[in-house]
Amino acid sequence: MNNTGWLITHKNCLDGATAAAIGQQCGLIPVFVEPDQVARGFEAISDQKPVYLADVSLKTDQYPLYSSRIHQLLDHHQSALGLRAFPHVTIDLSKSGSGLFYEYAVTQGWLTPSKNWDRLIASVERYDLWQPCHEPGQNLNRLFHDQGYEWFQQRFGQGWAPYQPSDQDSLARLISQERQFVREQMGRAVRTFRPFPMVAIPLSGEGAVNEVAHKLLAGGAALVVFLKADGRLSARSDTRIDAAVLMEQVFHGGGHARAAGGRMETPGPYGPQDAQSLLLQIGHYLDPG
Repeated sequence: MNNTGWLITHKNCLDGATAAAIGQQCGLIPVFVEPDQVARGFEAISDQKPVYLADVSLKTDQYPLYSSRIHQLLDHHQSALGLRAFPHVTIDLSKSGSGLFYEYAVTQGWLTPSKNWDRLIASVERYDLWQPCHEPGQNLNRLFHDQGYEWFQQRFGQGWAPYQPSDQDSLARLISQERQFVREQMGRAVRTFRPFPMVAIPLSGEGAVNEVAHKLLAGGAALVVFLKADGRLSARSDTRIDAAVLMEQVFHGGGHARAAGGRMETPGPYGPQDAQSLLLQIGHYLDPG
C-alpha cells in the first residue's frame, strides 16, 4: 500500500500496536515512541506527508512547535487534557487510543467497520482500561509482548482472528512464566507506609508488571512504582494517589490517574537503595510538611 502519511503511536503497548495495525490498513506508516519521546517521532519523519498521533500526545508547550504538521491527535491519557483547546485534537478518557483512531479512520472513509474490528477494539479497550471481562485482551497482550508487532500485524491486521493451537500452547507457557515473574518481583519490593502504603520495585527484567501491581494494590498499597533498568518508571495506584499527576509533576511523564509513567534522572540498573530513595522523594511530594 502507498504511504499516504505517518502515525506516531505508543511503543511496546497493545493499544498502540492496534492503532498501528489500523494505520497500516489505511496506508499510514507507524512510528513507535515512548510517550515522553513523541518529539523524536517527528524527527524520524523525513517528508511533509500528514502526521497523525494515536495513544500518545505532546506537552502543551510542545504542541505549537509541531501543530502545522499534525492532521489529527487522538489520545485518552489524563495528562493530555491540556491539549483540548488546540485544533485537530480529540481527548477522550473513556476510550482506548486505538478505539479513538478506529472511529476516526471510519469517519474519514479509510476503513470499513466490521465485527472483527469491533471485537478487537473492544478486547483491547477492556484490557487497556482494566475494565471487567478484560481477559481476551489480557491474553492478546501476553502474545503480543511475546511475539512482537510484526506477528501481531500479520495476524490481527484486519481485526480479530481465531487463535491457533500454537497460540494456546504459548499462552500456557507465558502464564507460567508470568507467575514466576510475579513471585520474583514481590521478593524485590521495597515498602513504606508514610504518608500512604507505597511500594517501589527495581525490576529484574521486563514482564507482567500489571499482575504484580494489582496483587499489591489488592493487598492495601496506594501506589506501586516499578523502576526499569533504562530509567523508565511505571506507576499504578488506587484512588488515594493520582498517578498521572505524580508522574507529570515529579518525573517528566504522565498517563492515566491509575496508571502512568515517567523517567528517572539517571539510568539504572537500580537496587533497593534506589527504590527507597524514590519512595522518600514521592513521600516528600505527597506530604511536604
